[in-house]
Amino acid sequence: MERPKKKTEKPSLAAQCRVLTEAAVLWALLAAGAQLFFPEEQSALPEGAALGWAALRICLVTPLAEELAFRGGALYLLQPLGGRTAVVVQALLFAGLHGSWTARAYALGMGLIFGWAARKARSVWPGCALHMINNCLVFAARLAERGMG
Repeated sequence: MERPKKKTEKPSLAAQCRVLTEAAVLWALLAAGAQLFFPEEQSALPEGAALGWAALRICLVTPLAEELAFRGGALYLLQPLGGRTAVVVQALLFAGLHGSWTARAYALGMGLIFGWAARKARSVWPGCALHMINNCLVFAARLAERGMG
């Protein structure tokens, strides 16, 4: 007979992978909906060597920092409000840091999904992985719009 898990135990790797898969499906639906309902936003990318630094910042550094700050720090600090409330509040804070109303709406959805995943998996890594994928896809789309892709 399997012993019941304590609330403080981390979920198994298989359970964390299931959370990652569920969050990925939710994120993909959010991304597809955003493409359908929100107009494209154009922003300039740098040229030359600065483009490589921009790619590193956009695809790796920023998503990692945001996930650690919001799904790591803020979500943890907001737990006294209750788990669901903490997820919503950190998502609102996350959305507030993004520029246009379109970007904020999309970031709110991402914050809710990634916050839910972090809470369920007891780990920031599902959100980190999906956030990095998201930003890489956005970066690649911007390159393609510019005619480099």
